[in-house]
Amino acid sequence: MNVLFRSPLGALLARPWVDRAGLFGLQRWYLPLSRLWAAANAAGEDAARFREEIGGPLPAFWSSARLRGPLARNTRAKLAAETARRDWEARIFDPRDTADPGALDRQRRLAATRHLATRAWFYPLLHPRRPPLARWRIDPPGPVELGLETGFDIAGVEVSRPFVTDGRREYWLRAPTPSGRLRGRPGSELLYARVVEPADRDPRATLIFGSGLCLELDLLSVARDPGVRLAAQGWRVIEPISPYHGLRAIPGYYGGEPFFALGPTSSIDLILGQASEWALLAAWSRARFGGEVAVAGISMTSFVAQQLASHCHLWPAEARPDAAMLISHSGRIEDVTFGGTLAAMLGLDRALTDAGWSPQLLAPLSRAIDPAETPALPPSRIVSVLGETDRWLPFGDGLAVARRWGLPEANVFRYPLGHLGMPVQLTRDQAPFERLARVLADAR
Repeated sequence: MNVLFRSPLGALLARPWVDRAGLFGLQRWYLPLSRLWAAANAAGEDAARFREEIGGPLPAFWSSARLRGPLARNTRAKLAAETARRDWEARIFDPRDTADPGALDRQRRLAATRHLATRAWFYPLLHPRRPPLARWRIDPPGPVELGLETGFDIAGVEVSRPFVTDGRREYWLRAPTPSGRLRGRPGSELLYARVVEPADRDPRATLIFGSGLCLELDLLSVARDPGVRLAAQGWRVIEPISPYHGLRAIPGYYGGEPFFALGPTSSIDLILGQASEWALLAAWSRARFGGEVAVAGISMTSFVAQQLASHCHLWPAEARPDAAMLISHSGRIEDVTFGGTLAAMLGLDRALTDAGWSPQLLAPLSRAIDPAETPALPPSRIVSVLGETDRWLPFGDGLAVARRWGLPEANVFRYPLGHLGMPVQLTRDQAPFERLARVLADAR
């Protein structure tokens, strides 16, 4: 995949048309299949419960007898994935265990990937009528207590046994989340993060790098993911697993679904909760390695990185990042919810309206996670990377944040592409990460 992205064909993928094609594919195939898959995970081999869990009607001709095969196959794959994960969890964090931690990680990923792939077995159920894209459980309007957690204990961070592959060292971190609200989200009570670093030299600095909505790289058997590519450039990369995704998925939901399906508080809990988790990881990194720490978020986690850039003064000095990179970011979450094309495709705006929410009622919640008027980090230490045709997280709002914060022109990267083209572009063009490295060097 890395070779493809850097080839001439990769240049075609880093174009605005990719957003339109991606939106169509998400709406027509991936998300409906994911909803069926999540329902099957909750139901096991119980066809009646499977119908209930979908969140919408299934045509009557899909009888229990017809459903029995795909439900049984999915159940077997799910059991294999759960078994591999339990084995990985029990042994990779045990310093007395002698099993190869790299083999345990590969086995866990392979079993998880096979389970994710069972979505395809439910393809016939997309006809003649597609199921809902999400199982909506929108909060009723009302007051919500919000705030960043400012206290945490790095002594609670567990470090797995490391393993070396192709010149890089990898290991995992595990800790109780410092977020009280996330502790109430089943599956997300523990923080997990993967660490990737060069094995043959000292890293240039530590980069805490978040991922996008519905991406679960921690469950995939991949050869060259972003962490591997950035480690090859000399970074120590800490990849936090976002709440509701991968190792932190909520039972009965597909990865990322609760972020919008259990809104609006689920979105706020992820953004504010993960900001506190990243502060904990920054403090842990400084205590263990010293040196500079940067944070970077793309798409969904760009809101997390914006929180740290906005409010890191609330944490102890050792928990504050030295620099931040915002990739495919935007301004007001309210505008993303009611004006972004991704939210419209998901039906989030309609679901919120049907539950009684209006832009006016959402405004106080939006302000709790929107970027501050002025950042806590110096503007010279913030890098912005934007796609000019991005309508998923509107480009204009992201550029307005960069302008309001007074970022130097050298720190603002604009590309003639949309949302889905950005990961391809960053594989082809390392200039934003080189600029981030320069910013960290200047901060010493």
